[in-house]
Amino acid sequence: RDFEEIQAAGLSHVRLPIGAWCVLGPRPGEPFVGPCLEDLDRAMDLIEAEGLRVVLDLRGGVGGQNAERQCGHEQLEWRPRMWDVEACLEALRVLCERYAGRACVCGVGVLGEPSMDIPGAELSRYCEAAVEVVRRAGMRAGEVTVLLPVFPELRAAEVLDLWDASYPRYEDCTFDVHLYQWRGAYWETKSLAGHMQAAAHRATLIGRMPTCCVSEWCLALPKLAMSSAGEDEARDICADFARLQLEAFEVATHGWFFWTWKDSTGIQRSLRTCLAKGVLKIPSGSSRSLDTRHDV
Repeated sequence: RDFEEIQAAGLSHVRLPIGAWCVLGPRPGEPFVGPCLEDLDRAMDLIEAEGLRVVLDLRGGVGGQNAERQCGHEQLEWRPRMWDVEACLEALRVLCERYAGRACVCGVGVLGEPSMDIPGAELSRYCEAAVEVVRRAGMRAGEVTVLLPVFPELRAAEVLDLWDASYPRYEDCTFDVHLYQWRGAYWETKSLAGHMQAAAHRATLIGRMPTCCVSEWCLALPKLAMSSAGEDEARDICADFARLQLEAFEVATHGWFFWTWKDSTGIQRSLRTCLAKGVLKIPSGSSRSLDTRHDV
């Protein structure tokens, strides 16, 4: 009933993270199950039945695009040469050709959280090729937006320089940012006041981009920032943190997606729990986005 609950909550869009193994099947030795396109078909049917729209996101690339769990499993031995660009493009082709006729599809994310060890020029070439693949597969500009990764946010200036050189000729593309404040040494040493100030200043980063979708964010904060908070105070802190981020995200041309709808950690990463406890309210008349108002 997840999609039914999402629609009833007043949300309009969902983001569906997909590993390449779901499309092409796992490679020998990989700890994955697939292909599972029939399961994706069923998810798409449920999304359409609720009148929702969807962004298909290639979350896990072939060979991995980083060493972290975000791309399917942790690989401490991972190196950039292990990322298989051509196989990722093939996974995109199969995915986009399969769902090009689905009216619910409004966006395609071409890669989730690529490592900073991947050179910017190589990542730029991949993004350009990915746009071509998506369009040739039948997902037309004006109907389907292509989301290009800016990760981590420290890489924004580099990506914007590449934008000037490469991307303006591509229609209906937007930058895809994940704005978290709970991981990494920079965030782990910040005070609670520092985190709130940073959340309020997110609009500055977003405003520097020609177009932008905040495709992942949550309410998680490092232990140091929350160390002295009791249960009631923690709820109030999360409510303030949510409000400041949502105000900043109003300048995101292509809206936002919360990570995630349901999660056992509670209000920090579960939008369903946030709404039930009144920690977060879906804004009304929010900024323009992928023909959207609110996303999950």
